[in-house]
Amino acid sequence: MQTILNRFRDTPISWVADSFKPMTPLVTNALPMSLLTTAKGCSRVLEHYLSLHADDATQTEKRRARISMWSQWYFANLLPGWVIVSLSHGWQLPISTENVYLSLQDEGLPNQIYLDGPGEALLSTQPMARFDQMIEQHLRPVCQALADISGLKPGIYWSNAGVRVSWGIKQAERVNADISDGMALLDARELHYGGKNPLYQPMRPEDPQDDNSPQFRRQCCLRYELADHVMCSSCPLLLAERKSGKKRKSPA
Repeated sequence: MQTILNRFRDTPISWVADSFKPMTPLVTNALPMSLLTTAKGCSRVLEHYLSLHADDATQTEKRRARISMWSQWYFANLLPGWVIVSLSHGWQLPISTENVYLSLQDEGLPNQIYLDGPGEALLSTQPMARFDQMIEQHLRPVCQALADISGLKPGIYWSNAGVRVSWGIKQAERVNADISDGMALLDARELHYGGKNPLYQPMRPEDPQDDNSPQFRRQCCLRYELADHVMCSSCPLLLAERKSGKKRKSPA
């Protein structure tokens, strides 16, 4: 694993080299991400983060926004690097929740990702198959559990994940990776083995006919609910404001 990661050190995306570290007995401060597959486990992982934002955590909408923001940090740490390694080297790093561990910052936000195992070479030639384990053995249970503790639908978490997957695909292009599988995933309404694709077009252009058109998220992440965060530039609410000419009120 480290040999492959080290290949990124002298590239435009050198940060990939330190995205993951091996899980060893010397790592004592990392939580198993199998916790994120149940509501009870999610509550344990997010407990410190939410306790530091106790005022928000007591208000339903703001608590939901806090959990959404935490998930964005988590997916940002995990998904882009994983996608880049897969697309650029055909190497599938461990992604099942049983093989992923996470240390937390003092603020309770995600810090370092640790992986249990070296991974394996991609063997399937089926388009998009490289993403099957990521979707079914990580994102699906995690998005559902986060939805369960927040009272939101899973779609908001799939959207948060999809935005990070999309960014990882674009970054892989910077090291001349073949990103055709990645683009096929984002453009497919259904998964190749059947069922709705929850990662379908997480970002969409304002004007589909203009290649330089600004991109907006398909679904809002609720960031606007938090007084200590500015509304992101790709928020679909901003697009709605532009079309309606009406501005939303800032959160109290």
